[in-house]
Amino acid sequence: MRTIKKKEIIILATLLYIILFCLSMLYSTSREIKIFCAGSLKIPLEKVAQRFESKYGAKAIIEPSGSLEAVRKITELHKKCDIIALADYKLIAEYLHPKYVDWYIIFATNSVVLAFKDGSKYSEELIADPSKWFEILMRPDVRYGFSDPNKDPCGYRAVGIIVLASIYYSNSSILRLLTSGSNIQVTNDSRGILIQIPENLSCERGDLFIRPKSVDLIALLEAGSIDYAFEYKSVAIQHNLSYIELPRELNLGDPSLDNFYRQITLRLLVGSSNEKTIELQSIAYGLAIPSSAENLQTALKFVKFLLSDEGREIFEDLGQRFIERPIAYGELLEELKEVVGG
Repeated sequence: MRTIKKKEIIILATLLYIILFCLSMLYSTSREIKIFCAGSLKIPLEKVAQRFESKYGAKAIIEPSGSLEAVRKITELHKKCDIIALADYKLIAEYLHPKYVDWYIIFATNSVVLAFKDGSKYSEELIADPSKWFEILMRPDVRYGFSDPNKDPCGYRAVGIIVLASIYYSNSSILRLLTSGSNIQVTNDSRGILIQIPENLSCERGDLFIRPKSVDLIALLEAGSIDYAFEYKSVAIQHNLSYIELPRELNLGDPSLDNFYRQITLRLLVGSSNEKTIELQSIAYGLAIPSSAENLQTALKFVKFLLSDEGREIFEDLGQRFIERPIAYGELLEELKEVVGG
């Protein structure tokens, strides 16, 4: 019998180590997924991810941004993720399907509120009479904010709500909350009202603050730099902010009022090659698994867990309402048909 030389043992051991290392990396990668998500989904998705990891041993890395920014990560920067979850499902329908995703699911809803802190100017007056909200925002010593409409659905929804308010209250002076000192344009056409947001959005006023995503305004509220911010109700609840509910005709939380909401059309990124047109309607969140996902099976398992009763409970405990039954569009995978409607 031939004696195995020391050199051969070293070579075999090295090869075995390389094989085991590659297998471990493959297993590790398949057990880890990346999620691009709207900033307003960060906290509930982190809670779902924690529960998911404890049950299945698979880790989900959450990467929040404005929803439009998340779309651009895929379409322009060609970054890869295993799941994308956005605050407006229409962004998936219009800009990702079918080139980047084969299907998408509408799963949750929300409403927009006006959030504030105890020290916010005139907050006691607002609490006593919430209908004064726009009058208070128009006072010269009040500072308020919304997120960038070109980057975040909460931003273009806030802009749309302000214009809707001018209709609802029959008060065109409300439009000054948008147009005074900024390059936002509001015009009437045969179909309703068109809001144009230039790519280079600018505002010369010191009382209006615009940030990339809605959750960025929370630090300004906490520091007292602003008095009020347009936020999703779930975000206000999650961050223990005080808030008033806007009328259902304005808060975008009632699908039965979509015909009223749709009076408003927004044209975003005006003057750029990425110009987009969005029709205002009730809030509906969407998710999808990109066709380029590298960890499909783990992503599918996460989506099923998210849409389960356990995932629904986590979201709703954090103020984020699920729709009664998730709705799917496109070529849905068989593994998900049991948890969604048609």
